[in-house]
Amino acid sequence: MKKVLSFSIIPLMLLMIWTNFSSAAVTIEGGKRDAFIKIKTDTYEVHWKTGAQMGYMVALVKGKALFDDKIGRRLYHSGNYAGWKDWGALTGFKVLENKPGIAKVEFVSDDGASKEWHCVVTFWDGTPLIKHEVTVKAKKTVVSFSHGHEPMYEVAIPAKDQANWESKGDKGPFAHNAFWRDGNFSALYATHPKGKSRIHANRMDLVHDDLGKEVKAGQTSDPLVYFVAFAPGGKAEAHALADEVATGGPKNLTTVEASGKLSITWGAIKDIR
Repeated sequence: MKKVLSFSIIPLMLLMIWTNFSSAAVTIEGGKRDAFIKIKTDTYEVHWKTGAQMGYMVALVKGKALFDDKIGRRLYHSGNYAGWKDWGALTGFKVLENKPGIAKVEFVSDDGASKEWHCVVTFWDGTPLIKHEVTVKAKKTVVSFSHGHEPMYEVAIPAKDQANWESKGDKGPFAHNAFWRDGNFSALYATHPKGKSRIHANRMDLVHDDLGKEVKAGQTSDPLVYFVAFAPGGKAEAHALADEVATGGPKNLTTVEASGKLSITWGAIKDIR
């Protein structure tokens, strides 16, 4: 009787998952010619500025603004190679993937000198984590990541509402930092033990100088991978996500394939059982 009940519950649970997720979608609004490109998941909404310096300028968590000042710069890359240079304005934008539960987009920028930046960003429903994969296409010989803020976060947050954690070794958790405001937080997470995190006055960044390599004109660097998070909570919740990042980031997320078929991981099925 117990076995029969167990096997009857599994289809019911799968149907419930289908009902909950079939209508879920990561939405993308806008394009290269708009002032902002808006991305919305089931947890947060972010607006990516297309002017210089491109990057997140607005972040809403469950409808509440974490930051929304559209003047200046908020999250971007910057480096000192023959003088300080930053991400410029958006020069290219592609939606690489967009189906219920996930969206992957590419933002392209130029520093006006030696680097063309390509930032591939993956957004998911069901997690506050966002994956950034940044590569440098060299216009002339240059070191990919050196003497820089990779990335830099500029936020007007009191020191008491920021925290910084250094890497704990090869298996992580890796360097990360966070700020919080009105019950929500944002954080940056390195994915390599050589990554470093820092907090400055109203700023925080990750440093990946030790991962930089020389790239010749026309070549593209290896990707620099880090995660950004926007979520309810504060210091403790931000720190807890570092363990998930250390294992590779979001897993066991349930999505619906473009064909309309439910995609569910074995881990999720085991949980149902």
